[in-house]
Amino acid sequence: VVLLVPRAARADEEDLEFLFETRIRPVLVQTCFRCHGGDRTARGLRVDSREGLLKGGKSGPALVPGKPEESLLLTAIEYGDEAAVQMPPDKKLPAETIAAFATWIKNGAPWPEAKPGKSTFAHKAHWAYQPIKAVEPPAEPAGWSDHPLDRFIAAGWKSHNLHPVVTADRRALARRLYFDLIGLPPTPGEIEDFLSDRSADAWEKLIDRLLASPQYGERWGRHWMDVVRYADTAGDNADYPVPEARLYRDYIIDSFNADKPYDQFVREQVAGDLLAAETIAGAGTREKFAEQTIATGFLALSRRYATAPYELWHLTLEDTIDTVGRAFLGQTFKCARCHDHKFDPVTQEDYYALYGVFAGTQFPWAGGEEYASKQYGRQFFAPLVPPADAAPLRTAHDEKVKQLEEQIRTLDATGDKDKIAKIKGELRELLRTGVPTRVPCAYAVRDGSAGDVPLQQKGDPAQPGRVVPRRLPEFLNLSPQESIPAGQSGRLQLARWLTRADHPLTARVMVNRIWQQHFGKGLVATPSNFGTRGDVPTHPELLDWLARRFVERGWSIKDMHRLILTSHVWRLSCNHHEENAAADPDNRFYWRSDRRRLDAEAIRDALLSVAGTLDLARPGEHPFPDIKTWAWTQHKPFKDVYPSSHRSVYLMTQRIQRHPFLALFDGPDTNTTTEKRSSSTVPLQALFWMNSPLVQEQADRFARRLTVAQDAPARVRLAFELAYGRNPSPAEVERFVDYATRYRDELLRAGGDETRTWHETWTSIARAILSGNEFIYLD
Repeated sequence: VVLLVPRAARADEEDLEFLFETRIRPVLVQTCFRCHGGDRTARGLRVDSREGLLKGGKSGPALVPGKPEESLLLTAIEYGDEAAVQMPPDKKLPAETIAAFATWIKNGAPWPEAKPGKSTFAHKAHWAYQPIKAVEPPAEPAGWSDHPLDRFIAAGWKSHNLHPVVTADRRALARRLYFDLIGLPPTPGEIEDFLSDRSADAWEKLIDRLLASPQYGERWGRHWMDVVRYADTAGDNADYPVPEARLYRDYIIDSFNADKPYDQFVREQVAGDLLAAETIAGAGTREKFAEQTIATGFLALSRRYATAPYELWHLTLEDTIDTVGRAFLGQTFKCARCHDHKFDPVTQEDYYALYGVFAGTQFPWAGGEEYASKQYGRQFFAPLVPPADAAPLRTAHDEKVKQLEEQIRTLDATGDKDKIAKIKGELRELLRTGVPTRVPCAYAVRDGSAGDVPLQQKGDPAQPGRVVPRRLPEFLNLSPQESIPAGQSGRLQLARWLTRADHPLTARVMVNRIWQQHFGKGLVATPSNFGTRGDVPTHPELLDWLARRFVERGWSIKDMHRLILTSHVWRLSCNHHEENAAADPDNRFYWRSDRRRLDAEAIRDALLSVAGTLDLARPGEHPFPDIKTWAWTQHKPFKDVYPSSHRSVYLMTQRIQRHPFLALFDGPDTNTTTEKRSSSTVPLQALFWMNSPLVQEQADRFARRLTVAQDAPARVRLAFELAYGRNPSPAEVERFVDYATRYRDELLRAGGDETRTWHETWTSIARAILSGNEFIYLD
């Protein structure tokens, strides 16, 4: 039995360069150079170059790239027990800084040259920054499909002397489609219904039925949650829970189910609160107001750092800006925080112009280490009712606050400590969120005080430079550019700029993401980096044709699904072809379908589905502890795992720790954009599958489902149909029936009773079938 598990993810080159420039080099310069730089070499050690650290001093090499545990530099700053010295000697560095050094060393300790880049004409001529071309599909190839996608792909075959393999059989296609669109296996009855439908449009009808399923939004919403680094916790030192985050999760799922136009979807996530104000002003519904407000959970989910609101706020805004760039534009921005982007035409002024846009936004605060003292409770959450509806409740709330404050002042003179403590407790509860308790709120953003911000020299907020006016990015030369009026943050203007019909990146990036989920790889292999350091498209004309159609068809994601899934290239089998494999070993030109392992959520959902234990209802709130008990700290952060029989998209996910099952099977990193899942192999996954109570329990329930079959051969056939979506061969039936007989007889000889022996026998068979690679792979 071979099962797969992720290896430790390595940061990409650009992320590591940014880590060095913002977390490593500044600390070395400000803290270490005075004793270990230039002409000063205390204990023979220099830290002003990588070579100096590798050479080390009297204690030996200070740096062992890839091995943090052997690097004396890390041991020293950790104040470890085995450290010959503890550095810096006057005060230990913050935990976040030490963790950054560990990450840097683990990933090879790169030391890039500190040469700021420049926005050049050559950079701006990069393919991704050019207007989307109006292209037509190539001429129909002889003997092949006239579907437009097939015509583009076939042109690549012809130029590389490749030949497509045969189309997959209908059973395999049905199973592939179910997992692709809804992330669940088809039942035997659903497969038989499709096989018995011999109408010309049977395939199209199946596609439409699955697109109309509520499970579609759960499957494809999860893909988007990877991109926006969704989590149910804030990511601060103590990783405080955010019970309201689920509202944004549900917004994503509902938007996909409703086929909300993608341009509207983008605008709502960037500026939904501002659109909500327009909704109410235009006599829109209160439900729409709430929906648009919740959408800005995309921004609210930006990572928090340290222990108090707005502490290390430049890092939260860095995360916001970079996620906006990667998610919608496939463009990295964070390298421009310290200097002009070294590789792309994004300037430092572009970065701080956007920084000003988001600095004028009020983000919610979920709580932090000081929460225990109630100094920094939950605050700035966005009301889900219009201001006019909330006003009477807010007035009553404010009056109650004034009354309690007056009572405290009066009682101070009496010295009645017990009564004062009780009233102060009531006051703290009222002030906890800053809004009346009867006003429903979301973990969402609102406009705050608009204003321009100074450029931070070398990315350091303690070194302000010239003030940069808020504006939209200029590296694409889109005209006319909308200006940002005084008194407005600029988020609404940014939302409209992102979704311009003539924008060269937004549509290209999204259709590439859709293509990637359908085929296992994108036309651009770096879906969140369309810049000069990213990959070029394998089929540039096809990418532009898809992007243009996407916009012309109203930015409909479901329309794009239908287009791709009705192509013949999507329906090719996984068969091997010796000559093709020699010419195109990576299948870059799609001469076959790539055999793919299910992702973590689909594996777990399929396991529960075939066992008959999956609850398809949408769950309510996560069972977080009572808010009155919250007192987590960076040394004792919130950590928990909640059992659930619901779909994996609804599992509670944290930032400080990954969900154990999802992490085991290459689930997303909730701290950053996950542009594509990995699929790797280590023994731990097989050990988990063979020994975990979860799998054992589901195998037990799976075996119980087989009791509806009358005899052993029928049970084997039912097990294969449920788990693999196919009928077993006669040889497979014979082998499993023979095993069942011998296993049962052995248990009976050992003294087992008839009923228990029967169940243990079929539970053993259920576990064997669930452990087969065929269960977790798609052909």
